[in-house]
Amino acid sequence: MKKIIITLLGTAFIAVAFNILYAKSVGINNDVAGLNTEPTKNRPFAPSMLRTKNNHYATLDSFENPETCAGCHPKQYEGWRGSMHSHAWNDPIFQAEFKKGLKATDGKIFNLCAGCHSPIGVLTGTAKWNKETNELTNSEKGARGVTCDVCHSIAGAVPLSDTITSEHGNGSHIIDTETHIKYGPLKNSKSPYHQTQYSELHTKANLCASCHNIIHPVNGTPIERTYDEWRVSPYAQNKIVCQDCHMNSVEVAIEIAKTLKRPEELEGFDLGGKASTLGVTDHSVVHPHEFVGGNTVVTQMLEPNSLRKRKHAEIAKKRLQNAAELQVDLTQRKDGLFNLNVDVYNVGAGHNIPTSLTQVRHIWIEATIRNEQGDVLFETGKLDSHNDLDEDKTVIFRTWTVDADGNDTHDPWAVNHLVRDTTIPPKGHSKHDFVFDHQGNGKIEVEVKLNYRSLTQHIAEDLLGKDAPIIPTINMRHVLKTYIKGADNWTEVGKSPTTKEKITH
Repeated sequence: MKKIIITLLGTAFIAVAFNILYAKSVGINNDVAGLNTEPTKNRPFAPSMLRTKNNHYATLDSFENPETCAGCHPKQYEGWRGSMHSHAWNDPIFQAEFKKGLKATDGKIFNLCAGCHSPIGVLTGTAKWNKETNELTNSEKGARGVTCDVCHSIAGAVPLSDTITSEHGNGSHIIDTETHIKYGPLKNSKSPYHQTQYSELHTKANLCASCHNIIHPVNGTPIERTYDEWRVSPYAQNKIVCQDCHMNSVEVAIEIAKTLKRPEELEGFDLGGKASTLGVTDHSVVHPHEFVGGNTVVTQMLEPNSLRKRKHAEIAKKRLQNAAELQVDLTQRKDGLFNLNVDVYNVGAGHNIPTSLTQVRHIWIEATIRNEQGDVLFETGKLDSHNDLDEDKTVIFRTWTVDADGNDTHDPWAVNHLVRDTTIPPKGHSKHDFVFDHQGNGKIEVEVKLNYRSLTQHIAEDLLGKDAPIIPTINMRHVLKTYIKGADNWTEVGKSPTTKEKITH
């Protein structure tokens, strides 16, 4: 339940009024005008929930370079190195949106965003924004994003009573910057290089919630809800956590989704072994740390010729292509018109599809119907010459958010409330009918695709200018069917499992 604190004291009223007047004078977005960025005991890096155990700044010596970790954990290092965790700070799309937000809010959102995209930069004070030039700088360690030491220095989660809405999110980690103890999910783990400590938190989805549940700090609107989506899913009910799918191979994730079993319960997978090259203890599951989701854009932008980055893009593509299924059917109505029935099922994701910044990420239905001569009878979801969609005529799975004045916005700091949500929950589905006309009894060919992209071309160019790359469309599912006129209705040609539906990846 959201914790709502209403204070009517005169001093508080004056402070809020001053903030609003100041915001208007410098053009700050109204929804962050009252955002308190002053450090407090429970929020030393406000407005982020991130904190250290002693609530003080850390030094860069508190954190290891990832390459140091690679000496004993080469497999985990290689998995992390090509991941979005490793690019959390230098992601050019994030940087462009971040700078846009900093300018719009007079820097108020800096720690809120950087607390998850560069925890080391925030905790050491080395991540900075130059207001005059609108440029970002960071220390070498801070610019590495979410590094090995960030996650393995997490000693606990901020008490829910100290958070904005009594739930995990907005970077609510407590980082141990003093002891150099490495916290993790493995019991009886020993290292000749550093102290180790078993952490129950590292076995739970709560660990991921801190940065994959983002709530607007002023109006309480959910901005990213990946953790909340998982929390009410069949995956959570079966004790399957984020790490089970996103820290294992895509093949393991696919099997988990099919069986709703945890990795250690799966048959036919060799997931165990030693966690390091110097390890002496065998564990039932050792994670390769690939951290791959659905982002196929950024890693390719940063290092287009890197085999490692191409590998991560291909893994992301494979995850997307196993996240959903399509059921397609065709019927003729009594009035002579036709219904194309398309059902989209979320079969492989433990959260909604799409997830995260769903006002930006889109999944949509593309359908083309042709007659026997190849003439198009109906089509929807086609990209135009500028790589954009006609959103008013396309079934899109996403969210729609508006600012305080009711204007559409995808900018997180400007979001005031959610007006529509068509994302598909885990193991859920969405049904859609498309109506068209067809004269005659010739064959009808139906082609349906389920497509995904990380952001629209319009947003990419708004952030990166005319030199923005063409945002790729990932074909998640592709169905081809042919129908002929039957005695009672139109019948699909071919009834064997192999000809009923053609699915290509």
